[in-house]
Amino acid sequence: MKYSLTLTADAQQEEADAYNYYEDILPGLGEDLLTELEKCYSKIIKHPLYYSYLQNSKILRDVKIDRFPFVIIYLISGSNIFSFIC
Repeated sequence: MKYSLTLTADAQQEEADAYNYYEDILPGLGEDLLTELEKCYSKIIKHPLYYSYLQNSKILRDVKIDRFPFVIIYLISGSNIFSFIC
């Protein structure tokens, strides 16, 4: 099954805020964050069932991204993946 991923408005805002924060610390660091997020999004789209459930919810799943202190939380509904927090 082919999946598509949608970021909620809150997740989009959190991503933008994190980007701006890291760019203020060091130019280019925000771009590194976006690269790591995109890698993780690609992994989730390819293998959404691979990652564990969040606190035995049996609905929400989570995956930690590399290099930055963020976790992507998502749920699968049919062929759609919805990311809530990054």
